[in-house]
Amino acid sequence: MKLIRFMLILSILWLCPFHVDAKGDMSKYYRPIINWYTLQEVDKVTILGPPTVSPDQMVRYILSRSPAPKLNCSLEELVEAYYTEGAIEGIRPDVALCQALKETDFFRYGNDVSYKQNNYCGLGATGNKAPGYSFFVPQRGVRAHIQHLIAYASKEMPKQELVDPRFMILVEKYPEYQGSAIYWPDLNGKWAVPGTYYGQDILRLWREAQSFDYSNSPLAQAVHFAETNSGNIAAWEEVYRTARKLGNYRVAIRACNEILHIDNRNVTAYINLGDMLREWGKSAEAINQYDTALQVDPNCYAALTGKAYLLAVMGDYQQAVGIYSRILQTVPEDTIALYNHGCISEVMGNHQVSEADFKKLLELCPDNVQVQKAWTLLQAQ
Repeated sequence: MKLIRFMLILSILWLCPFHVDAKGDMSKYYRPIINWYTLQEVDKVTILGPPTVSPDQMVRYILSRSPAPKLNCSLEELVEAYYTEGAIEGIRPDVALCQALKETDFFRYGNDVSYKQNNYCGLGATGNKAPGYSFFVPQRGVRAHIQHLIAYASKEMPKQELVDPRFMILVEKYPEYQGSAIYWPDLNGKWAVPGTYYGQDILRLWREAQSFDYSNSPLAQAVHFAETNSGNIAAWEEVYRTARKLGNYRVAIRACNEILHIDNRNVTAYINLGDMLREWGKSAEAINQYDTALQVDPNCYAALTGKAYLLAVMGDYQQAVGIYSRILQTVPEDTIALYNHGCISEVMGNHQVSEADFKKLLELCPDNVQVQKAWTLLQAQ
């Protein structure tokens, strides 16, 4: 019986959007959610396929975000290697590069992996100071990255010499993963754990790279119209919508700032700006925008939920649970607030509160798999 219970806990840990250690402490691994995960049409981008962003544009995009990338070759040489290796194996090189940008923070590094390792996708870096694998030249590091993507996206062997040290480990130990990822978000929970929005984050960078040079495009036309119609909030709102759809965060943020220059009490612009900064990884700046929106409208739901989510991500559980409690007083059937309130309560040791939250969630959305897994985990503690 004990063995069955132990195996149940292990299976839940693998599938849940957060992990716990043997004592049930979720604080180290807790991952709040901003919405229930569904694969949007815009994110149905296949891992296999040709590029849509040119190598030159990728170079200019990367330099715009990281003027001095830490590499053992020129940036141009690294980009060329991705396009060469990707073309041979049929992997989208531009999106694979965006995965490398996410993993390395635009080749700034700073975590367990060093730029000296030529490891662009965190192969073997499992946390707890484990640096992962090293490759003696950049080109082999690129090939290993591309080959590891093949392991998830195809059931074929790589066409070139196998240099990915984890390719056969995945194929032999986790055969159910081989060829299981059609779209980039299919890597969620597989390449990265919990990795709830891992693939979506990669595609956001890719869309930003696509629209980096937007001359003679609908976005350029929208910007030109807004610039020539001074004081026209609706024109800048159109710029924001177009830029956000394309993933061009810089222009979307500029549009919000232009609106706020015209009307510094425009709550929607503060929320949109906060959302953009949050998705761009600028959490503290995003919270400032949500706070400003709350100064204008103290009961602004979008600002409260946005701020609570980021506080939870940043580990300020006391403030986060307080805001979620406030939201639930007004909207007691808010399932996202209930889910995050329940998870944070468990982190803080308030098991009874957490249990009550998830019981209510099961009543409100009994078919929600994520809620079912979290509930099973709670009962296994």
